[in-house]
Amino acid sequence: MKKLMMTMTVLAVAAGLTFGQSKTVADFQRKYQNDRDATMVHLNGGLFKLLASIATFDLGDEDEDAEVVARISNGIKSMDILSIPLFESGLMPEGFEELRQNLLKEKYEELMEVRDGRNNVSFLSQGTDSEVKNMVVLVREDDKAVVMNVNGTLDMRDLAYLARHSQKFN
Repeated sequence: MKKLMMTMTVLAVAAGLTFGQSKTVADFQRKYQNDRDATMVHLNGGLFKLLASIATFDLGDEDEDAEVVARISNGIKSMDILSIPLFESGLMPEGFEELRQNLLKEKYEELMEVRDGRNNVSFLSQGTDSEVKNMVVLVREDDKAVVMNVNGTLDMRDLAYLARHSQKFN
């Protein structure tokens, strides 16, 4: 069970964390979340508090993995995931690129972009050298777009720890 909780937290972090909803993302979600083919998932902070509690359930052992997972989980206030089909929803690839450009205008920094043909994933965030805040993950496939937004604050040391120890969670 503990490994499952750690894996879920690692996936949430790896997928992208958004802390503090941007106006651009909020407008985009309002525009497309009620599309008949859209999928919207909202996870509130209570779920992440529960994950933190489970991760730190005292079994008498000091467990650095569990402590890191708990700190990350406690830092997440909410997560929103919007998946919407391109074209039939009225969303064109150019509109999704406009979303990315507007985030850059809001002072988001593009941390990483991965392209494979017409598919791409962009990780954008705001924050400092020691904290990750306001991260947005944009995924565009041939016929679908996904926006992931996680509200909260994460310490870079915890994220680095997860990256260094990610093989434990597979």
